[in-house]
Parts: sequence; structure tokens; C-alpha cells
Amino acid sequence: MDYTEIYNEKLIASVKEKLNSIGEVKTVKFLREETGMSLIEAKKFVDAFKA
Repeated sequence: MDYTEIYNEKLIASVKEKLNSIGEVKTVKFLREETGMSLIEAKKFVDAFKA
């Protein structure tokens, strides 16, 4: 899935930055709090941006 079409660039940049600085688990938590995504949705979103 191409998340860049669904979510704004600011959120995507935040996810990429947090993934590198605080790790995957905390990034998933951040994303869930910001967007209301389910755990599975947030995990898939974060996985799409892993280096």
C-alpha cells in the first residue's frame, strides 16, 4: 500500500524520524495515538518505512 497517498508528508516524516530515534515499538505507539489506527494498521505503516 502506498501510504504517501493517504497520510500527509509531515506525519510520514515524523514516523521516519521516530523510527530511527526511538525504535519501532514506540513509533507504532506514537502513530496509534496520533491517528487512531489499530495496532495492525500502525505496524504495517511503520514496516513500510523501515530502512
